[in-house]
Amino acid sequence: MIIRLLLLAGLAAIGWFVFLRRNKMPFHIVMVFALLGAGGIAVIAPETTQEIADFVGVGRGADLVMYVSIVAILFVLVRYYAKFVEMQRNVTQLTRELAIMRAEVNHEASRPVTAAPVPTRSEASPTVGLDAPQ
Repeated sequence: MIIRLLLLAGLAAIGWFVFLRRNKMPFHIVMVFALLGAGGIAVIAPETTQEIADFVGVGRGADLVMYVSIVAILFVLVRYYAKFVEMQRNVTQLTRELAIMRAEVNHEASRPVTAAPVPTRSEASPTVGLDAPQ
């Protein structure tokens, strides 16, 4: 009986942590914690799980926990796969932009350096002042 109390206290602490950080955490992480909490409660209180299983039409509470766990795992896998594909696209885009920038810098560096023509006194802009030659 003591282990049930300890496990419930641990789940409550995790739930409180998720509740406090719910605005800073992505939705899929909050969903995973909620499902873990539900699974933990199902392990701690099997009578409740059996009642819920009977209500939804599943034979045993353990089967219900397994079905929900499979759906949760698939949700997390699909979510992380989508994030991975998005990161791959971002890295590809950044790599292309970096390659273009490096090519432009190398092209500019390979041009021969020519001296700029020095403007003659007549081409220079007229100076305004008392001592300026006219």
